[in-house]
Amino acid sequence: MLVKTKAILLHHVRYSDNSLIAHFYTEEYGRLSVMVKGISSKKGRTRFNYFQPLNIFSTEIYFNNNRELHNLRELSLAYIPERIPGDIHHTSVALFISELLYNVIREEDVNKMLYGFIESSVITLDNMTAGISNFHLWFLVAFTGYAGIGPTPTQAKHTFFDMLTGQFTSLQPLHPDFLEPDSAMILNRLLQISAEDVVSLQMSGEQRTALLERLLKYYSLHLSGIRQMRSLQVLKDIFR
Repeated sequence: MLVKTKAILLHHVRYSDNSLIAHFYTEEYGRLSVMVKGISSKKGRTRFNYFQPLNIFSTEIYFNNNRELHNLRELSLAYIPERIPGDIHHTSVALFISELLYNVIREEDVNKMLYGFIESSVITLDNMTAGISNFHLWFLVAFTGYAGIGPTPTQAKHTFFDMLTGQFTSLQPLHPDFLEPDSAMILNRLLQISAEDVVSLQMSGEQRTALLERLLKYYSLHLSGIRQMRSLQVLKDIFR
């Protein structure tokens, strides 16, 4: 059947000279893999240029419940980004987030709250002029709640964060998978602020990189199948 839904691009691969497979997270149908044909035509080449990480589309898809791969009829940009395509900082963060979502979101179950969170995050990132170097950390922390591994903030001072239990603790864990109090304090703050407030976080490049690596380790400890992030090194280099 022909359906209409908003869709955010997570990843795409060329399938042939004239087609590609796009992996979307959609508002109405969750994660979908969609065959896009005709990209070698004049109209298709223009449309192919739209396939950039986290672009938000209005789509018409031939949807079949009994198939894993669906066919695209039409799409158009539902939101036209201004900064993400043209600024290396915005682009790098978008690429990282799209790769994270592609790795973590597996199921096709509909989750309109998750879709809304991703869409609003993309628009917020695109509109940001300050604090961009911290946005990926905020997104990683905020997304833990939707991934089912979200920690609960603490009111206590000088705590460690035990990555195995996902809890803040006053005692240093007896294993190596924990955050020292300085990093735990930043994590606790990230759990409680909005994306617009990340500009208030003061971190050195070394602190930022260390926290990024530990947050990704936290994901890998609690979610199976998390692959090495290819965009990670680019992010480190840009925000060091």
